[in-house]
Amino acid sequence: MSYTISELCNGCGACLKICPVSAISGEKKQRHVIRDELCISCGACGRICACCAVLDDEGRPVSRMKKSEWPRPVIDIKLCAACENCVAVCPTHALTMKDESLPLDQNYAVLARPNQCVSCGWCKTNCLFDAITMGGVT
Repeated sequence: MSYTISELCNGCGACLKICPVSAISGEKKQRHVIRDELCISCGACGRICACCAVLDDEGRPVSRMKKSEWPRPVIDIKLCAACENCVAVCPTHALTMKDESLPLDQNYAVLARPNQCVSCGWCKTNCLFDAITMGGVT
């Protein structure tokens, strides 16, 4: 089940703009809708919603949070195997490899575009080597 938008929505469009997969639609000043088949349950829409109108996949309101406080991936370069799983699954392309010209044993993932990160945690979930934790803030 994906996130949903309640009747508290005022149609401001903030959620529509932040959604990394364009799962949200709606007209200005009208209640917006999240398309279940597109939603990746990242929570960015809820953290940005001034009306607290976004409900998580268990029906609980998502708390608003300043973007500067959103958890960001922290990569332990000693554990990173440069497999690029995290880079491949990042919906906002915030992660890249340090330097593609480096040998694998010297390369590692980096959060190259922290402002694009929506704190979805997909990088952490898809890291086969437990090299990523969520918690760094920008």
